[in-house]
Amino acid sequence: MRGALATIEFSDGRSGSVGESLSRVRVFQLGFEAPELQVEVKVGSRRFEVDFGWEGIRRFGEFDGAVKYTRSAELSGRRVEDVVTEEKVREDLIREATDRRFTRWLWREALDARHFDRRLTEAGVPRVRRTR
Repeated sequence: MRGALATIEFSDGRSGSVGESLSRVRVFQLGFEAPELQVEVKVGSRRFEVDFGWEGIRRFGEFDGAVKYTRSAELSGRRVEDVVTEEKVREDLIREATDRRFTRWLWREALDARHFDRRLTEAGVPRVRRTR
């Protein structure tokens, strides 16, 4: 019962995908500081959301699943190359407006705890101390 309650308390409807939820679990398991989720960034009259934000180190994190590029391209009739280019332009706009850096990871990194640990450590994401 205690585990179920902890899971319910940990859950957060702001996770935008299964990959983002897995990433949150990894952040917790590895003892990193919890990120803010779905950070809204305004650039002029445009609004963007970034998957994860660590305010203290001025860093954004993005989980990139293949669906982000292939399904959106299929639904709107655009080529995958155009979707990737738009994502690059989006990231550039956000970086210029916020002076923050991005760290991106794919399924293979999120699934491999050691690789994910290395990715966030290299990005400077701080660890938190947990008491048991």
